[in-house]
Parts: sequence; structure tokens; C-alpha cells
Amino acid sequence: MHPTARNRKGKRKKRSDGASPSSSSAAACFDRRVFPILLAAAARASSQNNSSSSSSSAALAARLLRRVLSRAPPSLPDSLVALLPLLLSSSCSAVAALSCEVLGAAALRSMEATEMLAADGGIASGLARALGSRSQRVAEAACNAIMDLSASSAGREHLAGSAVLPRIFVESVTGCLYRRSTECSKGDTEANKILSLVIDTLVLMVNSCKVDHLQSLHQELVRNVLSLLYKIWKQVQLLRSSADCNNRNNQLQSEEYEISEAIFRLSMDLASPTCLEPDVIRKSIFGEMVSDFENFVLAYWEKLPHLYRRKLSSPGKNPVFAAMHSVFNHGTPDVILESFIKDLVSCPAIASDELNINSFLQDVHCSLGTAVKHRQDVRVVRTRDPNQTTRGCGVEEHFFDDGTVFLDEAAFIEKCKNAFKNGYSIALRGMEFRSEKVASIASALADLFGQPSVGANIYFSPASSQGLARHYDDHCVLVLQLLGCKKWVLWPNPKTILPRLYEPFDSLDGILDDKSRRVEVLLEGDMMYVPRGYVHEAHTDFSESQMNASVDCSLHLTLAIEVEPPFEWEGFAHIALHCWTERHKLGSSGFLESKSNEETSLFALVLHVAIRLLSDTDHTFRKACMVAAKLPPSGSCTTTHLKAIRSSQRSTFDEIVRKIDQSCCSKDALRRIELSVKERDDEAFQWMSWLRHLPQEGNGNDRIDFCNILGALEELLEAFRSNLERFLADFTDFKSRFCRSVVYEDACESFELLLQMYRTTRNQYMRGMLALHGAHVSRVPENST
Repeated sequence: MHPTARNRKGKRKKRSDGASPSSSSAAACFDRRVFPILLAAAARASSQNNSSSSSSSAALAARLLRRVLSRAPPSLPDSLVALLPLLLSSSCSAVAALSCEVLGAAALRSMEATEMLAADGGIASGLARALGSRSQRVAEAACNAIMDLSASSAGREHLAGSAVLPRIFVESVTGCLYRRSTECSKGDTEANKILSLVIDTLVLMVNSCKVDHLQSLHQELVRNVLSLLYKIWKQVQLLRSSADCNNRNNQLQSEEYEISEAIFRLSMDLASPTCLEPDVIRKSIFGEMVSDFENFVLAYWEKLPHLYRRKLSSPGKNPVFAAMHSVFNHGTPDVILESFIKDLVSCPAIASDELNINSFLQDVHCSLGTAVKHRQDVRVVRTRDPNQTTRGCGVEEHFFDDGTVFLDEAAFIEKCKNAFKNGYSIALRGMEFRSEKVASIASALADLFGQPSVGANIYFSPASSQGLARHYDDHCVLVLQLLGCKKWVLWPNPKTILPRLYEPFDSLDGILDDKSRRVEVLLEGDMMYVPRGYVHEAHTDFSESQMNASVDCSLHLTLAIEVEPPFEWEGFAHIALHCWTERHKLGSSGFLESKSNEETSLFALVLHVAIRLLSDTDHTFRKACMVAAKLPPSGSCTTTHLKAIRSSQRSTFDEIVRKIDQSCCSKDALRRIELSVKERDDEAFQWMSWLRHLPQEGNGNDRIDFCNILGALEELLEAFRSNLERFLADFTDFKSRFCRSVVYEDACESFELLLQMYRTTRNQYMRGMLALHGAHVSRVPENST
């Protein structure tokens, strides 16, 4: 809220519960004596006629409005409210400005009045026209009125859905306002004050908007506003410690984080201008032929590392490599380093199962657009003397303490340059949130593999160094060597199952066999696939005979294909069970007619737990499900290869169902449930939280509350404790019927719907962060209207 609104709100008198006889008689008096005169005056004042009679009418209207304002607080008879749209549109600046002041003062009288006035479409249209007035007094009064009407969330919501929002957008990007915002003319303090009010109003309205209101705005207009807000945001950052008091008097009242939130919100649903198709990525990375991708999926995906040699005479021949290569500046190590760590903001984590971007924005309300943090955004790290430890595995040293916030960017860059000269590697996370080109490639790769998102990190290492210590990842990685060369040492996954995303990492001490290790040297343009679970370390200390690069340092980018829990085959099994159970509730399955919907839900809950326990030891359940992969269109030369990929997915599903039928044990599931209920600890069942995003039929008793899973587990034990043998027999029947009648196509449909929900939120987050890194900055047209 603007300070003017805050000050007025602070002076608001206590509102009475009902209208007093005196107020009623005053309204009647107004209707009899003032309304006819004001109506006649307003009608003339709103015309474009400059005659003396119009001027006198305007003067009369202004006097009457001042009389209304003189009341403390002013009450608005219905007849005056009906006149406000006409008065707000008056060609007389005094009438229009006083009408705005009357509106604002009345809005501050009570929350009920605020909501009533804000909901009036005619008043909103009149305010929108007042905002476009050439009179600075009228524009200022209109902004203040909007601030006053925005005192309540309902008022803000009404205005956000009215003509006011697009009008503010138009006013904020006019050529005059744009020039003033960038040149900050000290001679025109009043104009700068108006501009600040317009921008403050814009920020408030955007941050109060529902997503669909923003989506209805013209995208080109939104892009222009984004560019303007980004430039103003950067100016506010520069003026943060300014001692120029005269300039401060006309600065925005909006906080930095409020402007950054507005930038984020406006960009969430903008179409990306640099979108790539998955098939372009497939050809660029895996080869021109569909059979190349088929061979990768069937022979290497989540099984074995694979190296792709790129003997390119020109990097531009490969779209992915060319795009990645253009992300940084070529030159000395200092030039390269500065090119990708300058102008960074922190990318706060979004919960893995968060599908509501508004919830995320509430969680990070005051921290969007803040400075980068060590570990969260960037790591400056080296591994010293890896061959001198007892097991040949070095220990990481970090140049900065965990959680260090780099408020002084220039000092941060200089420290990174110094660290690089002393053997430290610079690892920057979240490149898909900082570069549009990287984001486009990451999104297309996620589509190709049928996953919600793909992460991207960049690693810059000096000669004769090792950055990260020996480790394995919980996601598959594509390594693109952009500059120099690097030696990789890899060991097979020491376990028989794939690691899950977000699970704790196991120690590697004494479990690796050097006889099974593999050594690869990546040259510029090479790409290597490393499956999740494969142990690896990378060095720049190799002999000159192994080098074939123009520089002795190394720059590589990793694309992390992160398989979220719902999109493993275990997740697909949970979705298939959920779909089958919901069909039964609707009575369309023809099975378990003797069981109530509540009992059916509880049987399904036990089977969900049993599937989870089975996946703890079975490799197949941990694999990525690719039923939603965006493969190339079928053609005469591709049909056979596409059928092979799709057939492998269907075969995996059939194998999953057989294992559920044969190996899922209700007794093990019940023991796990009983232990959690006894200890009042639901930590072992937090993996189920994403199931809340799947639709459930029936009333409250038939639905499982996956956000309060402990309560559902207690209910389950209570329901079946009295006759355990009968429960075990009924559960076996339930499981068998599910395995015999589950429909693969139904599960695929629900799987794809859930995937789209995840992608929508991830893409909104990605576009918002890209905007905070200047993705939408462009020149605002001089004559935007």
C-alpha cells in the first residue's frame, strides 16, 4: 500500500454498526438539494465544450465535491456513487481529481465501503480514464484512490479484474514515463513523483492479481512492462545506499522484493521466444537417426555410461553445442569466469511436489531477487591430494562458508578469480534459470524423456585440479565439454538398485574396485552420458599427450535428467492403482461389489505401502518411466524404432504388475504401518504426499488425506484389527483383482495429466527466474500506448 493510503487508513474513525438517523437524513437532503445540481454540473463538466457555461458548471461541481470532502469521514449516498463514473471522467482536471479524492476518502471509511466501491465496474472504468489524464494532479489522485481501494484483498482482487490493471500497464510504458524512469530528471520532481505513484500502483496490482487476470493481458504489453520494471529494479538496487536526499524524496515506495515479485509474476506465463522442439535435441545429442535414440534408450539409459565424440570443424553445426558455447565469453579465464557469474540472483528451491506457484511465492515472499548464496547457487570448491588419502579419495575444501550471501557482487567476482588461480573450481547451479538458451535446451530434453524438468550446472576448473570429490549422483547426467578437456574416472554403481532422487547418499569408503573403473578424456565438443548411481570424479591433471585443446582450463556443462518420484515406474504403479481404485468407487469396474468405498480406499492404501516396500529392493521400480516421452512423429522409416521404445515401456509395466501380484506382502506393509502409528512418526510415509495431487471420488470418509497420512493409517489399523485373518484374505483378493484388471491406457492418461501439472509449475518458476536474470529486458518503444 502507498504511504498516502497508509496514512489515511491510520486516521480512519471507528465505523458504526448501522446508519444513524442523522446520516440517513443527510443522504436524503443530498438527494433533494445537491444531487440535481451536481448531476447537471457533471454532465457539462464531462463534455469537451470549453464555453463559459461549462467552466462555471465545473467550478460548481468542484465546490460541491469539496463540501463532500469536508465531512470527516465523508459518506457517499448511493446517488453520488452512481455519479462517480461520470465525475471521474470529467474533462475538468479539478473535478476529476476531487472525485478521485472523494472516492479514496470514502474507501478508507470501512472495509465494506472499500469492497463495494472497488466492485463497481463504472467506477473502475472511470479510474482507468483518470489514470490516462494528461493532468499530473488527476493521475496522482487516481493512483492514490487505487491505493486506498486496495486496502483489502477483496478490493485489490476486484480492481485487478477490471479496466484499471491494463490502464496502469499502458501508462507505465508511455514514452514520457519511460524516459523519466531512466534519466531521473531532477528538474521535474512532480513528474517523477507521479511516475513513482504509477509504478507503485502497478507493483501492488500485479502482486495482488490472480494468474488468470495476468494471462488475459496482451503479451507485448507485458513484455514492455517487464523491461521497464527490470530497469527500475536495477536502479533501486543502485540507489539502495545513495546519500542523495533530494533523489530519495521521489523514489519508489515499493521494496526491492516487491518489484522482483512483480517481475516474477508477470513473466510466469509468457511464451518463450527461444523454444526448441524435442526432436531437434534428439538429433543434436544422440544422432540424426531415430535408431540412434532407440539404441541409447535400450542399451545405455540408466545402465551404462556412453561417450559421444564430436569431431566438429565448426561448433555451429551442432545446435546444442553452439547454443551452450554462446552462453559464456571467450578469452582469458577471468573473462570467461566473469561472463557467467555476473548479474546473478539467488534461485530459492521449490518443493519437489509443489504444484501451486502462489504457495511458493508466499514461502519466498521477501527473498526473491536477493544475492546468490554459497552452496545453494554457487560452489567454489577444490579436492586436494586425492592420491594421498588412505583410499585414494580426496576431501573437498570450500573457499566460502556454507550459506555465505554475496551482497557485494564486484568483491564476489574478484574473490572467485583469486580462488580459481589457487586451484578452486567454480560450480554454478541452475543455469536453466539464468540463461534462455540453456532453458530452451533443458525444457526440450525434459520433453524428450517424458520428465518434468532438467537441471543444468556449469563447472569451470583451472589446470591441474579437481573440483568435486569422488561421488555419485541421484540423477542421470549428460556432460557437454565446452572448452578445454577433462579426464573422467568412472566406477559402476556399487549397488544393484538405482538411487532415488533426494535420498541420503551412502559412503563410498572401501566399496569401489579399481579393476572395474573406466577412464575417458572429454575433448571440446564431446558429450558423455553418466547414469545415476555411477561413481565418478573429474580432473584437469593429465599428460600433454592427452590434451587437444586451445586452453589448459576446462569448462563443461551438465544436463541433469532428474526423475521425480511420481515418474519412476514405482510412481506409475501408484498412479495405476489409484486409477483402478477410483474406477471401482464409481461402480464401473464390476469388482468388489460387497466392499464399501471406504474399505476399498484402505485396501488401496495398504497396497500403496506394499508397492513402496517392494521398490526398496527391486531395480525395475526405480527406473524412469518414459510413457510420456515426446518421440518423433511416426513415419515409414521411424515406426519400427518407435514401436521398440513404446513396446519396452509396456513390457516394463507388465513386469511391474507381475511383481506386485507375486511379491507385495500385506503383513510387511502392516508391520511398517503399526510401527509408525505406535511411534507417532509419519516420516517413513512422507513419500506419499504427491498422491494428494491425484483426484479422488466420494465423500470425506472415502478419501485418503495424504497430507495427514498418520490419521489415515490409524483409521486403517482400527478398521481391520478386530479380524486380521479376514483382512489378509480380502486384501489378497483385492490385489489379485487389481493385477488382473488394471488398464495400462488409463494409467498413462493420468500419468500424463500429472506430468503436465508438474511441468506447468516448473515452467512458471523457470520463466520467473529467467526474468529476474534479465531475460525479458528490451527497449521500450517511445510511443507505446
